[in-house]
Amino acid sequence: MEKIFNSPGIAPSLVFYFTVADVTVSARHSLSAEAYKIWGARIEVIDGNSLSELLIDPECLWIASEYLQLSPQLLGSNGAIDVAGELTRTGDVIIRHIEDLDPIRDLGIHSPLCIDEWQGLPPYVKRAIDSRLDDLINRGGLVVVEGNSASGKTRTAFEAVLRINIQPKNRRPVLIPKDGASLRKLIASGYPIENAIIWLDDLERFIGLGGLDEGIIRLFGSESGVLFIATLRSRAKAAMTQASGATGRSLANVYKAVMAGAGTVRVDRNLNKKERQRAFRLAADLRIRSALEKSNSAGFAEFIAAAPSTLERWRDGQDGANEIGAALVSAAVDFRRAGYLSPIPKEWLEAVFKEYLDERIMNRLTPTELEEGFSWSVELVHGASSCMIVLGNDLYGPFDYLVDYTQGESENKTDGSSKFQSLTDIPDELWHELADRISLDDPNLMSCVSTASLSPHPGLQAVYRQAILQGSIPANSLNDAGALLSFARSCINAPMCIVCQSLRLGVPLRPLLQALLEEFGKIQEEDFPSDAQVGCVAALASLGGESGLENPDSPLREAADHFPTHQWRNVGEFMIRNSMDFEGRCWVAYADIQEGKKASWPVSLVKARGVLFREYDLPSGEIS
Repeated sequence: MEKIFNSPGIAPSLVFYFTVADVTVSARHSLSAEAYKIWGARIEVIDGNSLSELLIDPECLWIASEYLQLSPQLLGSNGAIDVAGELTRTGDVIIRHIEDLDPIRDLGIHSPLCIDEWQGLPPYVKRAIDSRLDDLINRGGLVVVEGNSASGKTRTAFEAVLRINIQPKNRRPVLIPKDGASLRKLIASGYPIENAIIWLDDLERFIGLGGLDEGIIRLFGSESGVLFIATLRSRAKAAMTQASGATGRSLANVYKAVMAGAGTVRVDRNLNKKERQRAFRLAADLRIRSALEKSNSAGFAEFIAAAPSTLERWRDGQDGANEIGAALVSAAVDFRRAGYLSPIPKEWLEAVFKEYLDERIMNRLTPTELEEGFSWSVELVHGASSCMIVLGNDLYGPFDYLVDYTQGESENKTDGSSKFQSLTDIPDELWHELADRISLDDPNLMSCVSTASLSPHPGLQAVYRQAILQGSIPANSLNDAGALLSFARSCINAPMCIVCQSLRLGVPLRPLLQALLEEFGKIQEEDFPSDAQVGCVAALASLGGESGLENPDSPLREAADHFPTHQWRNVGEFMIRNSMDFEGRCWVAYADIQEGKKASWPVSLVKARGVLFREYDLPSGEIS
């Protein structure tokens, strides 16, 4: 052990020690405790008895036969073990305990979104159906977790199996057949599956000719201790209920017979109110926070599951799978990055997408290929999310994750030096088309003008200023709540100082604060806030933490003085309750000043980033 831990390199945190001698349980515990005390590492002793047990496991019999030259007779092998050994060797059946299985590779859980240090499976958000699912599992027999693709069915089933195996005395082997024929072959061999868990991800793959039928379910009823736990896509269920068979009974009849005694729970793609509140408590994981924010474009689980696959599909399209469709998606992504937050008209995408295509493809493009590109861009990935989303008649929007990813990549290429640099990869033609096509009364005008002012193409800003001078934009339009909230959101997304942008573009601060306070007043703390309310709190947090409230001569103070003290105190106390301590304390201090009290301004230079509201990223980028 000393040689291991004193050798160059990183010391291990876990050591496996193999010995042919038998080691008592007390000796193992003593060695483990000593190793942890001295080196801070765990030691697992695999002794002669443990090796013997491992070598008679069906998945390991081939090791004893091939490397120890032990005959099947000496191993006590019979037909059942021979069949099980063959099935496990070929991968047709996996037999392990749940703790030894890879949830993604072995059980079929979709690969999750991975961001920076957030790798592997995200924390599990307890679902409303969990208690009923536990009851059904304890009863045994066939239990089916049903729902749309990427709704979280497999993860929900996996967590349920983990819960019943939490005690060593309750540990049960999990059998994962490749298909119905493999399952039937294992059972027909006489291999003992009593007290086992049979994992059937995508039940439709197991029902059919030579596979799972009601006879197997009857043979291993609840009294046998066997648990069949299955997942079932709603679309596959609909297909099986209507399917006929080539010969004999129809698939629909087999499915109906199998499901006759099954216990079924349904996982919804969207979290209910209580589930979202539970997710809030886990929002330190950026993936969960992102999924909560993007609930308009995807369900909670499907955002986490389908985001990586959707990105991969877009990249594959760019690499030749469908370059036209990928170009349309790229155009939609860049319209979002340019500040246009509403559904994007089809004609806008058609006017710009060629900028993302190789000239040879562009010159031979046909109308049919263009329509096929649109169809490709909205095809569902995992039956859940698509690269582009249909938002109305000839109106589209990009999958939000693709926008976030693209902007992040652009900022990384420029070392995050400036927003200006990160916008340089948006084609010139897109800025020109945006300036030509956006109307002066479009609620996204201020958002686009604000973003354009930071880009290499400030032409839209010039159009805006000229329209103001000519009176084309009436003064009262600058008081429109929707336009002002859109403007604030664009500043947060940039990120850039809201007050500075207001002064630069002539956006009045007082109506902006009025719009923010009105939206804030709609928040009910027991409910999950809407996207508009999330953006509102993000803007108020940015204003509180970055805009000099402590300065009596600041433009923000001058505008804020026109509103009642209790409103600012409510804002500050709400933020403090929701992990935005620095910004909340700034607003509370300002409320104290309004009441003539001595203000206690927070002095910490570390800004607290709210777990609830990701979108109020501060311009300094500081995160505690």
